[in-house]
Amino acid sequence: MFKTILLLSGLVTIGAFAQTWSFDVTNNAGKTASSGPIEGYERFCLCLKTTQTSKIHNTHGGVMKLFSTDDCTGNFVSLPLGSTRSNSQWVNSASVGVDGIPSFGPTQCDPITY
Repeated sequence: MFKTILLLSGLVTIGAFAQTWSFDVTNNAGKTASSGPIEGYERFCLCLKTTQTSKIHNTHGGVMKLFSTDDCTGNFVSLPLGSTRSNSQWVNSASVGVDGIPSFGPTQCDPITY
């Protein structure tokens, strides 16, 4: 019985850290870039103030939140999985990952490369 519980808790732990999050950003010229895989069982804040954001598409970001601030604080607009937000030049940061927990970051504000 103990071995079964230990095995199950190990599988749950492995599954919890196997989460991968991502989203796409399209600039005014129509070029699209991916945020790249963001891995972990947390909520991550990414600074977008140095990236031209004409459209943002939530490819696999969980419940994505878009902020006008550059540190994922204050009011936000939710972007459900599979949805696209046009006219998103006002977005300066976005958080992706597990919903219902605070996000951490950003540690820097490098532009997403197209």
